[in-house]
Amino acid sequence: MDLRYPRNSAELIAMRKSGNVSALPVLVTLAGPLPYANVTLSAHAGERYDWNPVRALDIEVFASASVPWDSLLRTLADIAAIVPNTLVLTFREGPRIHCGETRTVPGQDFALFDWFPMPVETTRWAASRTLARRLLAALGDMLPNPYDRACELAIELLVEQNATVTEVA
Repeated sequence: MDLRYPRNSAELIAMRKSGNVSALPVLVTLAGPLPYANVTLSAHAGERYDWNPVRALDIEVFASASVPWDSLLRTLADIAAIVPNTLVLTFREGPRIHCGETRTVPGQDFALFDWFPMPVETTRWAASRTLARRLLAALGDMLPNPYDRACELAIELLVEQNATVTEVA
């Protein structure tokens, strides 16, 4: 299935093709226009998009309380699957959460997104903390956690390799 890019992706795609990246985080708005000069992509929460242009970049998703939670989680999961450098969720109402960042799996040569939701907005600390806890509760359920699973598989592989080496010796 061919997915479309989020609206306003042309500038980011042209930058990536020329080997450039934005010095500022790329913004993804799920809640209307934003007053910032950053490259801003527009999307509808829960709809499927081709997020490849944001791979390995710092991403900040803007939502509002009117965005359905399940749709928001689907969008965050889709973006995380592309493995951005960092992913931050900011609500127009104030709460802001650092969702996680790229990690490489020990002993492996690939990177995955590692979810680690934590509040970062001090003026809306209680609401930010509540949202971070909700994101944490969604891990392994509505939000896939590929980094944890990859680490488990890497450990299993190392244990098997060590057992094989011990048997040969």
